[in-house]
Amino acid sequence: MKVVIIGPGALGCLIASSLAIKVDHPLRERLDLDLWLLDHRPERARLLNDNGLVLEEGGRQKTCGIRATAAPEEIGPADVIILCVKSMQLAEVLQQAAPLFQPDSILLTLQNGIAHLGLLKDRQKMPPVVLGVTAQGANLVGPGHVRHAGDGLTRIGFVKQASFSRSLLLAKTCNLLNYGGIETLIVDNIIDYVWSKLLINTGINALTAIERCPNGALLELPGALETMTAALREGEAVARALGIQLTNDPVAATLDVCRKTAANLSSMLQDVMHGRPTEIDSINGEIVAAGRKLGIATPVNEELTRRVKEIEQAYSPGA
Repeated sequence: MKVVIIGPGALGCLIASSLAIKVDHPLRERLDLDLWLLDHRPERARLLNDNGLVLEEGGRQKTCGIRATAAPEEIGPADVIILCVKSMQLAEVLQQAAPLFQPDSILLTLQNGIAHLGLLKDRQKMPPVVLGVTAQGANLVGPGHVRHAGDGLTRIGFVKQASFSRSLLLAKTCNLLNYGGIETLIVDNIIDYVWSKLLINTGINALTAIERCPNGALLELPGALETMTAALREGEAVARALGIQLTNDPVAATLDVCRKTAANLSSMLQDVMHGRPTEIDSINGEIVAAGRKLGIATPVNEELTRRVKEIEQAYSPGA
């Protein structure tokens, strides 16, 4: 079972190191597990290949070896490809990853927001898509060094009905992630969960980036709860107008995530701290765009989107 994780960011390194460290040797042999990490930067891939990955969890650090490369031809056809890159990188990454695809592969996507849904729907010559949403929290300390900042359930599911062989492969993938400590469940209504996760990101990511604070601080900052609640209710109105069956109350779910991942730095905050482009257009921006099409006002999400874009525009040159 050849598994390729694309993207050595926080989530990619968390999954790769968890599988490398926690899946015991007898199981690895039984699964014939062949684990790879694909990067787009050759120099970083060489660094990871030479130095391995560091998983920081519960105050302890563990190091593991990983086969990392920037050349998908070196890996060859894979059974499972796990995409841990940002939505705006997806088109380029899918083109790079083409040598990994084979007739029986499955492609598991773990992007924030919903911008990737249209791209994946329109792509040709791709393996069947498995959408995923995760509540795992992870912070990248340095190249290949990840801090596990919070546990949460990961849900995965096919967008369209799949063959028996691919369904069996998805079940094996789910088991593998669970063995690696990434609690995972296969669901039929994955789109509903994607939207439910989108709303949680809508409530947390932009605010933490603007306030420069960890998730838990939003529970205490003056005015943050009011802004969060308003943004979430706008998103909820859009989702329900589109016929999405939300899996929980967005506000209660978001507050729960803030509590459970109190020390976690959201991916958007991490991007801002490092002067990188954020996924604001894929999250709050998607709520705004959908609201306009539906005639639903989304002033709070518009304001959050504007403020994050202002932060991006203020990055120093070369950041």
